[in-house]
Amino acid sequence: MQGPPRSSKHEHLVEAQRYHYAWRSFPLFIAAFSAGAVLELASAWQPSTALQVSVWSGFALLWLGWAVWIQRSRVKKRLLAEAETMPELGQERQLQALLLAVGSLVGLGWISLFPASERHAVGFVLFHTGYLVICLLCLGSLKRLFLVATVPALLPIPAVLLIYRDLSGLPLQAAMILIPAVMLGFQRRLETMISELLQLRFSHLDLLDDLQAQRDAAHQANLAKSSFLATASHDLRQPMHSLNLYLASTAAYPLSDDLRDMVKRMQQCAGYMNEMFDSLLDIARLDAQVIAPRIEAISLQSILLRLQSEFQTLADARAIELRFSADPNLAVLCDASMLERILRNLISNALKYTKIGSVQVLAKQRGKRVRIAVIDSGPGIPKALRRRVFEEFARVREDGLAEGPRGFGLGLAIARRLAEILGIGLRLRSSVFRGSSFCIELPTTPFAQLKLTMQNGQLPASIAGQLVLVVDDDLEVLTAMTLMLTLHGCRVLAAGGFQEALQQCERMQDKPSLLVCDYALGLEKDGLKLIEHIRDEFNHAIPAVLVTGDTSPDHVALFARAGVEVLHKPVHPDTMIEAMRRALQQIQVELA
Repeated sequence: MQGPPRSSKHEHLVEAQRYHYAWRSFPLFIAAFSAGAVLELASAWQPSTALQVSVWSGFALLWLGWAVWIQRSRVKKRLLAEAETMPELGQERQLQALLLAVGSLVGLGWISLFPASERHAVGFVLFHTGYLVICLLCLGSLKRLFLVATVPALLPIPAVLLIYRDLSGLPLQAAMILIPAVMLGFQRRLETMISELLQLRFSHLDLLDDLQAQRDAAHQANLAKSSFLATASHDLRQPMHSLNLYLASTAAYPLSDDLRDMVKRMQQCAGYMNEMFDSLLDIARLDAQVIAPRIEAISLQSILLRLQSEFQTLADARAIELRFSADPNLAVLCDASMLERILRNLISNALKYTKIGSVQVLAKQRGKRVRIAVIDSGPGIPKALRRRVFEEFARVREDGLAEGPRGFGLGLAIARRLAEILGIGLRLRSSVFRGSSFCIELPTTPFAQLKLTMQNGQLPASIAGQLVLVVDDDLEVLTAMTLMLTLHGCRVLAAGGFQEALQQCERMQDKPSLLVCDYALGLEKDGLKLIEHIRDEFNHAIPAVLVTGDTSPDHVALFARAGVEVLHKPVHPDTMIEAMRRALQQIQVELA
């Protein structure tokens, strides 16, 4: 069954709003009538008899008391505080009865107080004209209320004029006929204008509601998308994580040149997969709003050197010239990891789309700012598609019509959102067939203010010889981790679940040097709880690394507050070793 059409709903609301305005204007109507009545009584005092004045004044006072009583009762009860519903039938009749009474009272004045002199007749005409004007201002939004208040006041006029039959008063008679006609015309125009304005208002409110609903739906769809990506990628992360560990362990064994080349190619393919998973993780972190910039003075040259080492092999394999140009003494104020991620995504995007020519990374100081540009000689981006390239999952082919190179199409979207978090912006300039340029600007800082990451001669902690408890309910991952850590000289204790890890701890004579735990260990059991339990068991803040494949926004926010080193699968073996070293070194610093 379909609901009422929108127009009928609007008519209902417009009618309610008109009554609401009439009631709100009613105190002004009462005040204006009271002032006019006092002035008219003063004008008619001399030619009228005391009985006429007393009768008319008595009725006026009764009406005034009735009107004030109803108005106070309505305000007290707040019957029409909301204009979204129609007034009750009793309220509507009350208002009409009040207006009928006051209109009759004004009309009665023509019979009981109409003076013989022309001067007082003019005064009384002015009183009636003022009454019509106040009716138009206060009741003009509703035609029936306007007529109920004015018709009883105007009906006695023709009868009185006929009774007196004063030809000299023809101009006055004509005025008393024309003025109500003009007022009625104004009322019709006013009612139409108010109706149109109210219709427009409620139409706009409907549009705002629709826009709000669409925005909420888009937000829910975005959350569903993030949740789906997190869930769908979780099962892919597990075998990918195992593959990374096995490949790293395989490379440690003596192999023939052909096998070593094959392993290297497999590692490159795994690296492409890792890059895609890292993009999904970045989107999950951005959706969870847990990325906060850590602004400090950093060396730009150190970041560019790492990126050049990372991408040079890929550029050489594609016969693309990769050039970095920057003053080695440039220092900027920024978050080092976020800046590196932005530049990595820009360079990766440039290399993907450049078939012939070069990719340049230029950094120049301009006053108190440093401009970093990534310039390629690729196909360029048509003007109509330049906004689209910064959207999530957008991939533009060279002809600008379809999908481009492999990947999820998240690189530029992540770069833009990170730039917005840093407040530096990301500008694009492009010409079709002449390449593109992506540019950011950072505040510079004196090179002497750089904060060195290694202070007081501290060296990275070594994991060789450390007793490491590895906990993972996936047998392949557990086996691969055990093999890799053993090749790095660790003493490894492996546990396949929460309870097994606790049993291992009970049999230990010494506390473990490091914990490496998977997050998902079964229903209502997770790696964070296990780390806390083991630390309580040994009464020591044992360094820990948490490994997880869950990238849902809620869990990303939880991991950000965990206070332990967190790695997201698939984890490159070198990244795993570095995280273990950082965890050990952090404990050493705290103990020192």
